[in-house]
Amino acid sequence: MFIFLDNEASSLNVDSYPIEIAWVWENGKSESFLIRPEPDWTDWSEEAEALHGVSRDALMREGSPAAMVAQRFLAATENCRIVTDAPAFDRGWLKRLCGVVGKSGPAVHPVLEAWVEALRSAHSGASAAEDATLLAQVRIREEKRTSRKHRALPDAMELWRIWRDLRDGLS
Repeated sequence: MFIFLDNEASSLNVDSYPIEIAWVWENGKSESFLIRPEPDWTDWSEEAEALHGVSRDALMREGSPAAMVAQRFLAATENCRIVTDAPAFDRGWLKRLCGVVGKSGPAVHPVLEAWVEALRSAHSGASAAEDATLLAQVRIREEKRTSRKHRALPDAMELWRIWRDLRDGLS
């Protein structure tokens, strides 16, 4: 089973950490958490805050403890293939989050793997060019439908909706 994941972060720096995480299962159900920074998570970018709109103060007030979020994430995604549109960044942020509970982050794969698998199952006789055209059409339609919010749940839902439409043969 695929899990469609998105994180928002304190910055894109080497010392960055996840501030929000969301995931969507294949059935469209989802979970999302703001994450209260650990005491040693001090990196912060005003530019990142301007994109996602979440202040450090809001995280301290409204965020869930990182350990609780990590435990929930690990339990919810066990035996699933986690896919994202930014695997290199998400891998690092998951490693940081899961490290709070003494675990390494799980494997993270490019969302394109899920999309290609959905295409192949829905359009088994299609050529690679036809698959590429269909994927482009579905992505363009989704981009018109929603603008990227730079919030974890809307962004994870966008990845999932593209997969769902490809799986269901919608163009």
